[in-house]
Amino acid sequence: MSAAFGRGGRGGGGGRRSQRSRQRHARARRSERPGTRPGAASGSAMAGEPVGSGRGRRARPGRRAWFRDGEPVSASTRADLPAEEGAMALSWLEWSDDLLERAHRERRPLLLHLVCDWGPCDAGAGHDPWSDEALCDLVEQSCLPVRVDKDRLPELDRRYQRGGWPTTVLIDGFGVQLEGGVGLSAARIARLVQRAVARCQGQSAASLPPELPAEPLPFDAGIPAAIERSLMADFDERYGGFGDGPKFPHTEALDYALLRHAEARNPRLHEILEKTFTRMAQGALQDHVDGGFFRYCARRDWSQPHTEKLLETNAGLARNVLECGQLMGRADLLAVGERTVEALLRDLLDEDVGLFHSGLEPDDEYYALDAAARRTRRPPARSQRMLADGNARAVSALLKAGAVLARLDLTQRAVAVAESLLRRLWRRGRGMLHVLDETGAAQHASTLRDQAEMARALLHLLQYTDDRRFAAPLEDLVEHITARYVDTGGAFTSLADGRRSAGRLDAQIVDAAVAGEVLLRASLLLGRPGLRDVAVRALQVHADDFRRYGYAMAAYGRSVELVLHPPLHIVVVGQRQDALSLALLRAASATYLPSRVVQRLDGLADAPVLQRLCLPVRSRPVAFVMRQGVCLDEVADAGELPEALQRANARRLQA
Repeated sequence: MSAAFGRGGRGGGGGRRSQRSRQRHARARRSERPGTRPGAASGSAMAGEPVGSGRGRRARPGRRAWFRDGEPVSASTRADLPAEEGAMALSWLEWSDDLLERAHRERRPLLLHLVCDWGPCDAGAGHDPWSDEALCDLVEQSCLPVRVDKDRLPELDRRYQRGGWPTTVLIDGFGVQLEGGVGLSAARIARLVQRAVARCQGQSAASLPPELPAEPLPFDAGIPAAIERSLMADFDERYGGFGDGPKFPHTEALDYALLRHAEARNPRLHEILEKTFTRMAQGALQDHVDGGFFRYCARRDWSQPHTEKLLETNAGLARNVLECGQLMGRADLLAVGERTVEALLRDLLDEDVGLFHSGLEPDDEYYALDAAARRTRRPPARSQRMLADGNARAVSALLKAGAVLARLDLTQRAVAVAESLLRRLWRRGRGMLHVLDETGAAQHASTLRDQAEMARALLHLLQYTDDRRFAAPLEDLVEHITARYVDTGGAFTSLADGRRSAGRLDAQIVDAAVAGEVLLRASLLLGRPGLRDVAVRALQVHADDFRRYGYAMAAYGRSVELVLHPPLHIVVVGQRQDALSLALLRAASATYLPSRVVQRLDGLADAPVLQRLCLPVRSRPVAFVMRQGVCLDEVADAGELPEALQRANARRLQA
């Protein structure tokens, strides 16, 4: 693409072909220079300019993918495919919000190509669609092509990723997805481009982007049940899990099923949980040699795993499996959860940095070996990036495992990772940065999800450990979320300063749900009821449009559940050094009770907080079980506390 075309001009096709030829010759010359790799150049591209146009650097090619024309390809098949040509004739633009306005003005689609730098992700199964000259001509004439690293711009990945990398999608000037797929061939991309162009040119230039409701709709008490029905409707009766295609471990959907089953003891939900967790634990999704879970299985019966291991997936599943083991009394699931946490610590934790890498590269051949054979091979490489949201989820998983398994070492590990996260990626007054990259530099492309996941981890740290060092960062992140990620209409935005990231509305709702849950819980722990008001207003915005997305809205259902039925507030009052006080805190935290906030207060040091809560100081440590400021029970025996919590929870749900 010519530089003039990249700035909105329309140069002729011959000029574009000549420009690409010149770029290829320039890359060849650079590759001959000592210490210079092919395709490398200095400088950084300006937003909206074509990379390789003289204003910046070309996005570097990724590695080979494991999809071909949308179908999974095994490692053995990949070895027989032709090598990637690597022409990279297309000039890519750098992502910028201004590109959406330009796409709308020029009535042509944005072609978004999402890749990851740590796993095989470009050149579908050995065939690079971007080496096809005809496709590049078509795309340059009719689209705005943007190549995005999923870790650099995670909000775009969450909204547009289609189940793997590389994902290629076409969106209009409003960020609405028109066409797309994963691991597509050149011919298939060309067909999608033609359809997307036709749809864009059929739009009125004066049409307006979709707006959020001006006034929030009231909450319908049937929202949680509606999402539960969606879970049941999409349940795979034969193999467990959801849907009849490739099987992903939907951690938020499983979390919601656990919550609803704990509240109502629904036999149907019991069947969903029993079959799904059993199949996941026994099938190919779990690595039965080293522990941990793969990203997903290509087949409905939980076979043919795609063998990359992601931190986010394993942290979420560790919590799911441990809680299901608790709820259903299954020691085998508790053992699986423990192995998953140990695999995270062994394979992904960087002891020098104190943070987890975001994943392990896929390696079908390695994972097909037994334990003895694996010891003779180099294990899969780690991603060199460490992400804020994934590490925060890992902190929460370690805390859960420490409490459920009575392992103080796991709790201490969680504290150490949280300390490193705050030291390296938290900036007071500016929130969490998104990523610590391979050079050790902290990157600033932070999102609402980064802030919310870290705030949730800090809530868990205070709940499980009563380590007051984490109170100030929690206060700071809560302030940051409410000041920078709420727009003038009261809705959460995925980007700071009221900017709404382009993309699918369902992903925006999930981000809002996580932030809403954090504020609802923090309002109790910090004694700030105004936080609840912010959360309720932001969640109300989506009280109608969540319905179109089915069980994918499980996180939203969980947050709405906390609005309709506020969580129990368990306050342990006693001296911090007292053994009984600590026993009550541990009993309150270890009991499976998904809707609760646990807090420990010292009778002397925390007198103002006790006065605000209207709680007395007894001669011995006591746990007060409260709901919306009303004390439901008072328990002095740690052994009696779990049963008292179940009674109080039943009253909470009836209110």
